Amino acid sequence: MRACLVLLCALTIAAPIDATAQTTPERDGIDQLLAHVQKALTTGTPDDFAALIDTQAPPEQVRQFATELVQPGIVRAVVSERDRSPLDNAAPGTAYRLVVEMFTETARRARIVTSLVDVRRPVGADRDAWRITGAQGLTTVEGLYRLRVNPDVRFAARRLTISATDLLITLDEGFVYQVDSDAGVTGLLLFGRGSMRFAPESPTEQGQVRIFTGSNILDAEFSSAFVRMHPSQYEQRVSVDRLTPAPVDARQLRRAQDIFARDSPKSFSLDLSDLSAETWHLLPQPGDFLAEVQTRRHGVLTYSRSLAQVEDVTLFDRERQRTVALYPSPERIAARGASYNEDDFRDYDVIDNDIEATISPQRSFIEGRARIRLRVRTPLLSSLTLRLADALTVSSVVSPTLGRLLHLRVRGQNSVIVNLPEPLDQGADVSLVVTYRGQVEPQDVEDEGVQAGDISGGEPAIVAEPKLLLSNRSYWYPQNPVTDYATARLRITVPDGYRCVASGDLRSGDEVTLRDLLTLTDGKAFVFTAREPLRYFAVIVSRFIRVAESTIEVADRDQANGLRPMRLTVEANPRQQGVGRALLGDFQAIMRYYASLLGDAPYASASVALVDHDLPGGHSPGFFAVLNGPLPGSPVTWRDDPAAFDGFPEFFLAHELAHQWWGQAVGWRNYHEQWLSEGFAQYFAALYARQAHGERVFRDMLRQFSRWAVRESDEGPVSLGYRLGHIKAQPRVFRAVVYNKGAAVLHMLRQLVGDDVFFASLRRFYAEQKFQKASTEVLRSAFEAESGRSLGRFFERWIAGAEVPQIHYLRTIAADSVAIRFEQTTEQLFDVPVTVTVTYANGRTLDVIVPITERVTEWSMPTTGPIRRLQVNRDSAAVARFDAR
Repeated sequence: MRACLVLLCALTIAAPIDATAQTTPERDGIDQLLAHVQKALTTGTPDDFAALIDTQAPPEQVRQFATELVQPGIVRAVVSERDRSPLDNAAPGTAYRLVVEMFTETARRARIVTSLVDVRRPVGADRDAWRITGAQGLTTVEGLYRLRVNPDVRFAARRLTISATDLLITLDEGFVYQVDSDAGVTGLLLFGRGSMRFAPESPTEQGQVRIFTGSNILDAEFSSAFVRMHPSQYEQRVSVDRLTPAPVDARQLRRAQDIFARDSPKSFSLDLSDLSAETWHLLPQPGDFLAEVQTRRHGVLTYSRSLAQVEDVTLFDRERQRTVALYPSPERIAARGASYNEDDFRDYDVIDNDIEATISPQRSFIEGRARIRLRVRTPLLSSLTLRLADALTVSSVVSPTLGRLLHLRVRGQNSVIVNLPEPLDQGADVSLVVTYRGQVEPQDVEDEGVQAGDISGGEPAIVAEPKLLLSNRSYWYPQNPVTDYATARLRITVPDGYRCVASGDLRSGDEVTLRDLLTLTDGKAFVFTAREPLRYFAVIVSRFIRVAESTIEVADRDQANGLRPMRLTVEANPRQQGVGRALLGDFQAIMRYYASLLGDAPYASASVALVDHDLPGGHSPGFFAVLNGPLPGSPVTWRDDPAAFDGFPEFFLAHELAHQWWGQAVGWRNYHEQWLSEGFAQYFAALYARQAHGERVFRDMLRQFSRWAVRESDEGPVSLGYRLGHIKAQPRVFRAVVYNKGAAVLHMLRQLVGDDVFFASLRRFYAEQKFQKASTEVLRSAFEAESGRSLGRFFERWIAGAEVPQIHYLRTIAADSVAIRFEQTTEQLFDVPVTVTVTYANGRTLDVIVPITERVTEWSMPTTGPIRRLQVNRDSAAVARFDAR
């Protein structure tokens, strides 16, 4: 979409638009004027505007205004008033500034014009005396096309090829229909016997394709395909010499039109709301490419190359909603490098949010109004995108300074495009007020729960309390498409009998203002303030009871005495009250312990919301954690899961609270860095397990970390993030690699550099990256600065690679010494700290860390008595396959 700005001279000096002004006087007369404008647009001659322009308007400006609006061949026009406010220096009811959207379409193309139009009526004149005195800030959305399958042309094809990055589509024999636009051929529909070959060069992506197909390369036969491209690249991508004109087949043409009607709205199309009921399309940008391929074995596969995306090549299993491959093309890597920070692609920063929402948990329904204060990052911003769930209807987008703004929905993208009446310069601040409502998809706490095992017959003995969690995947409020840290005030109204927990400090009675108490709906309002910035905001609504609260002292390096108060609260469903009261002691101990390790706690308060659920699990936005409390008589059992630790009942509480530091206070720059949240939270939970339960429980957790890491590493590297296990819908793979292997990597790093350096590096990393998004590279720099050693290979192998080292070892026990020869047999060399345990005949044991960093490492030590046993990796701390010789 292209937005251009044409400025017309204002014929009347007007006051800024009041976004709340919705006056009604003389609306019929202004409507009549706009109806004449609509009719004039369809006549197609600028002279028809002459009767609508005030006689005091200079003729040159009249011609300029008319010329900008009128296009030859307009067959339909819609002129819609979006807002009005009175002009200064005019008698009441005689002059207004309007926000007007003008939609015009020709036979094959359309555009949308948004203009600020000044109108006036002489005092005492009839209502049909309204005239236009000026227009300014004209914004045009161009490039809207009505596409069609050409009904007059069909081609026979033999060995037709269509190419894109790592993709080759071959139609061995069949027929082809063209999808035409005014700009040329933008698509093809293929029928017949064909094949799709997808061959990524990345070893990681080859591994994902292998999980999907059993081979590093996808070769799939297809019977039909639909492709889109920019018309300028049609002959470059398509071997047009393989096309031969053939008679049109009416039955096949209908099939082509049906496929086009089904697939074309999925991409490159806009929802124009009340302006047009038709589907209007955008052209792919040069370099973009899309293919919807109906394969025989895998169903519909969608290949996309989109230059607007940081990782621009995608292969998607549409029927199962699975991403098979996602990676940057060589051109994208050359332009931005192998790694990236998603923040570099933000058009703007959100500074502050003021969100008012009325939420019905029974209906999963929300009515919201959000004020967003943002700052422009790009040199010139003429439109911006907001992330908001597709199911939510936006009734208005208004700026106190820019007035009511045109907003468009992009289908299937959970986004709203907002056009600005004039480009904003870099550094400019602007506020938007978005009003919206609708049903919203609740977020379940399944990602961090254990894997369900057997399900016994029958219904659960107790029905869980209703709840509604709206968090980072619900898109329940308008937000930046690229998450960024911002402060907020949340005012949440819930039905009688319900309470809520949300991101921020809950205001007490004496802190709530009169504005906070005003409401037009029934229910109870809760006001939360997040003074510390957060990546996203969340709320959970249920039948809660406040069962415990306390104020504790936690470490704070910025305070004179090294301590500051922190308020803790526990909210629980009625059946979880006893469990909620009992966990307060662990809640207090965990927060104190984590703050002592890192030097502070990031937020002034924290809450735990305990809810009914079949399976244990949790979720942790800023300021609070949601914990599932299994109900008595639940029909679901669980076992053999990376997150099931029998000896550590507080695991989920410890893991989720660690996210207040890792994942919230310190975020991650892109999904490849998710281990900085989940792996760190997993390891900190293990550290607390050692603190609370001793060495045996800690080593049991290390053993489970290592076992799952070795078992599932073939599924992909830690850096694959949420995509691990995604293809086959196996969430335990994600937990095994990102959670457990990530935690095991941290422990190996600790053994490699020593405890003092390890914790000093973590404190440095946390302090430098607090309220920012971090990366593995930044973490490595912190550890290298504290340790004075290079750690590039360590992180490259353990985080970016999927291989697990194979280590052979040979033990030698002599009268006064012991020795072991280690040999790495995998092609790549790893840095692996291995614990060697020497057990004397009298039962005394000695653990020695042996860093294995070369192909062959030989280790020996003198002994002080007879040796009973010499063990390698008894603590299971090293992620490797060991083979004794």
